[in-house]
Amino acid sequence: MQALSSWASGDPGADLDTLAGTMQMFCYLRLLMWLAPLCCMLMLANQAMAATSAEARSDMVRQTVLDILSYTRWPSEPDRLRLCITAPTEYASSLLTIERQANGRPVEVHHYDMDDESLIQRCDVIYLGVLAPAQRLSLFERLRGHAILSISEQSRECIADAVFCLQAGEERVRFRVNLDALARSGVRVHPAVLKLARADEEVR
Repeated sequence: MQALSSWASGDPGADLDTLAGTMQMFCYLRLLMWLAPLCCMLMLANQAMAATSAEARSDMVRQTVLDILSYTRWPSEPDRLRLCITAPTEYASSLLTIERQANGRPVEVHHYDMDDESLIQRCDVIYLGVLAPAQRLSLFERLRGHAILSISEQSRECIADAVFCLQAGEERVRFRVNLDALARSGVRVHPAVLKLARADEEVR
């Protein structure tokens, strides 16, 4: 309508300005229409890369736990190893897929609440997630005197009571060993694993 009124008023310059503005707007719209799918593709690609990275870390954590179990010995070796998960954990889903060790020994994986007595009665290994200090202290007081290996994914300094503390990175999973907790746990770990943990400490 503005273009028509400008034309009717006999002002062709104003009409050309309006036409140029309209063409410019169409160019912007075409550019946006071209960029929108590209932006969506980039967002989806980034999400896929993040998901792939998370899956890779989960797989590495799963394999690291299996490796640790392979080099751990209990006073009385169970025919079927019972791995228990408690507290919110980042990698529980990958651990729940474990069915047996490399030597063929079956592995049962269960998820228990932190206060469940099954953690003491039905577990050979406890994999820990996020615990408040008071909860952690209470749990390990209950574990005292039982031959149970503990692995934590949320204890970076590894100065609490878990025997192994995992640190999952983009390329590999590092771990620390709490020797005091190991001595109290009643299980034995092959010296090669302890040397590997010390080597990781030296790299940091």
